[in-house]
Amino acid sequence: MKIAFVGGTGPAGLGLGARLARAGHDVAIGSRSEERARDAAAQVLALAGDGSVSADTNEKVIPAADVVVLSVRADAQPETVRALAGLLDGKIVLSMANPVTVAQGRASYEGPPEGSLAEQAQHGAPRARVVSALHEIRVSRFAKLELAIDSDTIVTGDDAGAKEAIMALCADVGVRPVDGGPLSNSRYVEAFVAVLVSINFRYKAGVSYRITGLPS
Repeated sequence: MKIAFVGGTGPAGLGLGARLARAGHDVAIGSRSEERARDAAAQVLALAGDGSVSADTNEKVIPAADVVVLSVRADAQPETVRALAGLLDGKIVLSMANPVTVAQGRASYEGPPEGSLAEQAQHGAPRARVVSALHEIRVSRFAKLELAIDSDTIVTGDDAGAKEAIMALCADVGVRPVDGGPLSNSRYVEAFVAVLVSINFRYKAGVSYRITGLPS
C-alpha cells in the first residue's frame, strides 16, 4: 500500500514509517517543510534498512496515498485536518494521537466536544474514511525495530473496508488488531490511555495491554 505520513518528522512517523517500509509498503513522509521531510525520510530509510521511502510537503504526499497517517501532535491535529480536508476526501485516514495531558505526575484526558480526536478528525474531514488505532502504544517503541511490540490495539471506525485496511497495517508492524466497533468508541480508547500513563508512572514502565478470550 502507499502510505503518507502527515507531520511525519516526529517519533510516530519515523518509527511507524520504518516498520511499514520494512514490511514492503511505499512510505511517503510529509511535513510543512520539504527539507525537514527529506531529512526524516532519510532517517526512516536508515532505520528500515531497505524499502521505498519518499518525502515532500504534506499537501503533495497525500494525493497518491491509499492511507494517510495523522502523525502530528494531538494539539496540532484539528487544525492540520481542517487545512487538508479537501485532499483527504475518500482517503483512509488513521488517527492515533491522544488528547492526554500530564501535569504534576498525573495524566488526564481532555477530549474535544466531538468525543475524541478521531471523531473530531471525521468531523473536520467529513468525506474521509477515518479509523482510530495504535493509541495504546508509546510511539518511541516503534523505532526499536529489533524489538517486538507485545501489544494489542483496539481499532474503531465506521467504514468496514477502511477498518480492515488499518487492521492489516497494524498486523504488519507487529501489533495485533482487535475490532472495537464504531468510531464513537474511540473516545473510550483514547481516554483509557490516561490510565496507561498513570500505570507507567507508578511502575516506571512502558505498558500497553492484551485482550484475552478472543477466538483463535
